[in-house]
This record gives sequence, C-alpha cells and structure tokens, in this order.
Amino acid sequence: MSPATMPPNQSLFSGNNGDSLPTSEAKDSMNKRKWIVIDDDEENLPKSDDEIEEEDIEIDVKPIGIVVRVSGEGQFIKNHFTGFQADAISYNLEDTVLVSPQGSSFNVKPSVVIIKDITATQDGNVTVIGQTFYRPELAEKENGENWKTSEARELFYSFDKDEFPADAVMHKCVVHFVPPDKKIPSAKEHPGFIVRNVYNLTSKKLSGLLDTNYAASQRNEIDVLIKKTFDRIPNWKEWIRS
Repeated sequence: MSPATMPPNQSLFSGNNGDSLPTSEAKDSMNKRKWIVIDDDEENLPKSDDEIEEEDIEIDVKPIGIVVRVSGEGQFIKNHFTGFQADAISYNLEDTVLVSPQGSSFNVKPSVVIIKDITATQDGNVTVIGQTFYRPELAEKENGENWKTSEARELFYSFDKDEFPADAVMHKCVVHFVPPDKKIPSAKEHPGFIVRNVYNLTSKKLSGLLDTNYAASQRNEIDVLIKKTFDRIPNWKEWIRS
C-alpha cells in the first residue's frame, strides 16, 4: 500500500480540533462504507474505472485503553482514549497508519498520518485526529506547480491535522525521518516511506528537518521522530541535534 493523495491545495480530510463534533461524513461512514483501494505499484493500478473493484466492508470498531480526558457537554460529550481496535487489530496514539480515502470513486491512494487523538461519542462513533503527511506531487508550490522528487518513497511531514472515522484506518506503516547528513535507508532492508522536508500548506514552502524556523515544540516533535528512525537503523550512530 502507499501514501495517500489529496487535492493539491488541501489535505485529504477537513481539519477540526479534537473538541469539535465529528464531521457528517465521518459519522455516515463509521460502520459501513465502500472502499476503493489500489496498490502503490503503478503496474498494478486499474487501467480504467471499469477495472476498479468496490468492496462492501463492515468494520468492527471500539475504543480501548484508558480515557485521558473528556470534552464537550451533554449529548456532545466525547471521551478521548489512548487506543482503538478495528477488526481486532489495535491502534494507539502516535502510531503511523495508512488511511483509506473517503468519498472518492477515483484511483486515490491512501493517506499517511500519525494518530494524535482518538475520541468516542456516547452513541459509539470513534473518530481519529491524525497529523498529515503530503505526497510531493500533490503539494503545491507558490507558483502553482507541484513539488517533484526523485525518491518514490518520499513524503513531506507537516504540522497539519485532519479528522476521519476510525474505520478508515487500513493498517500501520513505517516512516523514516532522514536528516541531511544521512543517506536514504535501503528499501529492501528498511521498507517504508521517508521524510526529509516539512511542508507548510499556508506558505506552500518546504523546510528541512533541522531548519531553525520551527517553534520549540515543533523542533522537539521532529527530534523525537528522527530518534525513532535512528533506533530502527542499527548502523546509524546515536543522533543529537547540534
């Protein structure tokens, strides 16, 4: 599977903060929806809409773990959990996952996000807030063109967040954060996506992972993700931001 696409001027899902109500699309598709899932290998992509197979998939979703906080009032109260299960597979905060595109009949690849919030309403709807990655070919530049990369596995990190139903999560995936002094890890030895830049949707500009124009909290966030990558790659020495 592969990273997701989205319109070039926005991320895949409408952005809401963790205390807002679930979108109507999220609620409508919570327990049953049609998925059109395609492989990331271009040779395996359907050649036309007639070749796309639609599947009715019913997903059993429930929150798990502890309640870390409660938001809302009355009938709009939401519990915020540390995890959820979808068809007996567990997902937790800070997991990186692929997310099925919502409401599309085109050849749209799944989105890649980091799970940042998991909420459940009183009627059982489970919703996820995810931190968004952008595909270079769909991230717009200031001049209206899209970014290009020679690395097929590359994604752009961002500080944007999106809301989607928990049953849209397909499975976990790996994203390697590669600082400028390191080579891209071998896809054979270390499969997964790679990130070398951060995309700003407002300015439509890229910043390097180690640039100094981030807020302290954002720098710490990036440092943690780089450290996780170093922990996965034995021949990379311990990393400390200089």
